[in-house]
Amino acid sequence: MMTREMDITLVIPTYNESDNLPILLERVFGVFRDSGLDGRVIVVDDDSPDGTWKTAEGLRNKYAGLEVLRRVNKRGLSSAVLDGFGMSESAILGVMDADLSHPPEKIPELLAPILKGEADMAVGSRYVESGGTGDWALRRKISSRIASLAVIGLTNVKDPMSGFFFLRRGVIKDVRLSPKGFKIALEILVRGKYDRVVEVPIIFQDRIYGETKLNSGVIFDYICHIMKLYTYKIMGS
Repeated sequence: MMTREMDITLVIPTYNESDNLPILLERVFGVFRDSGLDGRVIVVDDDSPDGTWKTAEGLRNKYAGLEVLRRVNKRGLSSAVLDGFGMSESAILGVMDADLSHPPEKIPELLAPILKGEADMAVGSRYVESGGTGDWALRRKISSRIASLAVIGLTNVKDPMSGFFFLRRGVIKDVRLSPKGFKIALEILVRGKYDRVVEVPIIFQDRIYGETKLNSGVIFDYICHIMKLYTYKIMGS
């Protein structure tokens, strides 16, 4: 696969995000334009009942750099991200949520160390200085911290649960990644090939439209996922 050295592809996995997506895409493409970035977006939708994929398709005439993949009879954030990566030939790949929780205005700051050759991966972090979680309730803050502490033996990154990051394609080239679960950044941090990761502070915002995807099934998958990664870390396979 040929790659273009400064070309950027941002993958946005979606499920029932038809209200949020037009707002997000306007902000993302505005950032690309204003920052002079050669960026494109791939929306990977899991056949949303609310027609998110239709909404995305309807915006393709407005944004020349927009592509849409509708996945039927297939579900899962991590596998959606990997399918999006597979559609791209870009040297730099990125991921962000569609629910407006991640600030697109931070994209240039995340990309800067990669473009300058100072890092192989940049993570939007809630848990470094100047980062934060907005108006989260105490219980949610504690739960998030516990989830991060549970993987402290896997990575030194303070916010490995982040869904907002960019990386050089080489980080995952020929790397076997598991599509199970929804924390693909953690999977990459454990299995990927890189020398340096930087964390860029972001303020995480709660969604305005739609419902959270966090449920007991997601939590169970997360526990299974980290157990598998600890086994990989210890056994090397």
